[in-house]
Amino acid sequence: MTSCCCNKRHVTFVWATLECLFFTGVIFGWVWLTVTLRRDAYFLDLCNVTLPEDLSSDSLPKEALQEGSEPVRRKCRTTTTTEMTTPEVEYFLPFNGTQYFCDEQEDRLDLLYGVIVIVRNLLVLPVGFFMDKYGTTRTRLLTVLAFVTGTLMMTFSSAAFPWLLIPALTLVSLAGLILLITNLQVANLFGEHRYTVMATFIGAYHACTVIVICMKATNDLGVGTQTSFMFLTIAIVPILVSTIAFLPKSRIPWPLPATYGNCNVLHGRYSGKSKNSRDSKNREDFAAFKNVACSPLFVWSLAWFGVLYLGESFYDGSFRLLFIRLGVEREYINEEYSRLYSGFKLLGLAISPALGYVLGWRKMSSYSPPRIQHMHKVLILVVLSSVLALLNALLPLIPSLPLQIAGFVLQIIERVCVLVALCSFLTHVHFPIEHFGKYIGCHYFVASISGLIGFAFQNLIHVHLNSNPFYVHLILLVLIVISCGHPVNIWYHCRQGLIHDASQSDYGADITPQEKLILEPESPSAV
Repeated sequence: MTSCCCNKRHVTFVWATLECLFFTGVIFGWVWLTVTLRRDAYFLDLCNVTLPEDLSSDSLPKEALQEGSEPVRRKCRTTTTTEMTTPEVEYFLPFNGTQYFCDEQEDRLDLLYGVIVIVRNLLVLPVGFFMDKYGTTRTRLLTVLAFVTGTLMMTFSSAAFPWLLIPALTLVSLAGLILLITNLQVANLFGEHRYTVMATFIGAYHACTVIVICMKATNDLGVGTQTSFMFLTIAIVPILVSTIAFLPKSRIPWPLPATYGNCNVLHGRYSGKSKNSRDSKNREDFAAFKNVACSPLFVWSLAWFGVLYLGESFYDGSFRLLFIRLGVEREYINEEYSRLYSGFKLLGLAISPALGYVLGWRKMSSYSPPRIQHMHKVLILVVLSSVLALLNALLPLIPSLPLQIAGFVLQIIERVCVLVALCSFLTHVHFPIEHFGKYIGCHYFVASISGLIGFAFQNLIHVHLNSNPFYVHLILLVLIVISCGHPVNIWYHCRQGLIHDASQSDYGADITPQEKLILEPESPSAV
């Protein structure tokens, strides 16, 4: 029986990893997705295109034509598979192997990406409250609804309705992030390997760009973007299987109680709860969350994550300027370096288990309580994240093309490391696990504010700094140095013994007796 339970636990891990790899981080493949969107003429009306006389007005947005006049004969930048003899050749729609694009179209798509990410981050907070109150099953069913709605909206989007991209991709990316958050609890079943499992899920989340690369490859063969998202809708099948067969209705607690999986014990704990006692417990729970949210440890974590996320989002919007100032043509940046940067995100799946091993490599000793020793392990990863952020803030100040390419790899390592450190920190026993959704939601709310600040920085660069991001990078460097107060604060709390164990609570109190658990009811000690 123990072997069976162990096998079921491992199947759950593999299933959740594949779910994170293929369905959670679709937005990370934005660079590849923009290729297919440009082919489908999204926002092509912003470009100066040449329209043939026999082109139907229904094939493009109305803005691309002028009423009462002959088709406008203008030019836009193109890329073809054959070498051009002169840059002054006029091309006509439809494409027929020639890809039209212009700076205005690219800027509009970049703006959409920023808006999608900011709105997604804002919505994580209310979903976090929902998850803490209603549990895993209802949250994932809500996630399935959001995912299906987003993919179907992408199916009906077109060059005539390009703004459908915002709600569609916002819902898809939000659903993916919530799937990751609900899958993280599976790591609680693996004891001392908990951090490695958690890091693997996060690495698969960052490597989800593989699904968009596949979409681009099928688009090369003639499959439309809308068709690809229609097929992506079938992702609800494995998500529903995982929700019903593997994950609990409420949550998997940490630390894992010895009686976890015993339905009789759970029934005995639950049956004595009255409505008044549950209301009283809800008030106590919110008071506990408020105390944690106002603590210096949590506030410093918010500031640390917000600053590092600001650096990441600003880099995504400004790295093209770095290469342009180094003499690289914009067309070459889009065709080579942007795709190289996006492709490096696949490294997240290989890097993340090593980061999890860093959290678990030190053996427990008897000189200090386990809760403090675990926080010391988290501190190592927080320090590593801050060091990587400092390096990534320094590299753009050095005018060297090879170093900027090396910065691509450092950026990917930093992003995986930051999220692993954050989730490891927030799932520590110092923080009540029943409020994890609120904790992660608060951090992503701060991340959305950081995204808005990133937009302000971009406007400052283009309007007042002559497209030179040097001084903004200096500002970011100073902010990252200040954010290093977070690891210092963790170290101080560990040294003063201020790390507490909030896990000494009745984990079974809010779990229904009908709940389907990961483990077999007959073998509660199998974990």
